[in-house]
Amino acid sequence: MSRFLAILITLFAFTAAGATSRYAALQLTCSEIKSIIRNEGAAIFRYPSPRRKGLTLYDRYVRNDSYCASHQSTEKVYIPSANADQCLVQHCVTRPDNCFGATCF
Repeated sequence: MSRFLAILITLFAFTAAGATSRYAALQLTCSEIKSIIRNEGAAIFRYPSPRRKGLTLYDRYVRNDSYCASHQSTEKVYIPSANADQCLVQHCVTRPDNCFGATCF
């Protein structure tokens, strides 16, 4: 029984450690957003669409390429924050040179 409990606790610890945090971008300043990404490596931010009322957009933003899949690289994008309409961050995008049709390597 204690071995089962030890395995369960270990699995829970690894699951919790691998979770990506989620934040509302408009509740944070741009410097807070950048600090979260720098400290956590990757985080999901959500914010209202600037073009379509009632639609919420979200994406996973990363510190660098090491937080992307092997066939991806980073691309700089802007998201809104509490104190700026454009906060420069980066997210992962698929590199076209590693793809053939719908399959990427």
